[in-house]
Amino acid sequence: MDTATEFAVHTGDRCTAMEVAGAALRSTGHHVESTGGTLTATAGSRLLTILLGALAHPSREYRRYELSMTVDGASTTITLRRAGHVTAVSGGSIGANRRRADWQEVTAAIESAFRTAGVLAVRTDTGSHRTR
Repeated sequence: MDTATEFAVHTGDRCTAMEVAGAALRSTGHHVESTGGTLTATAGSRLLTILLGALAHPSREYRRYELSMTVDGASTTITLRRAGHVTAVSGGSIGANRRRADWQEVTAAIESAFRTAGVLAVRTDTGSHRTR
């Protein structure tokens, strides 16, 4: 399973890219907060997910992602990582499958938004070693 996805963006468009990523996360039902160059996106209820596990409705299952930007000279990388998915909120194999599907939905939404905005150079999924 992927542990992070890196989006190399055109350096001149890095602020636009973060705004586009935030909008993409909102479009997938996440509440997005910006803190010092990092975006934190959350959706669902942590308490319901802990109490009900896989019985929690998929739309109420807790999800949290962090999006950070790294500028290295002329290159800018925006990294999306899961955050807050611990065993207590996993819901077993059903929860794991839901999280995998949510991850794929979120990464696809961000990639699509970046492509539409014309800021994406390349996408790299770490953990599965796929590059797009």
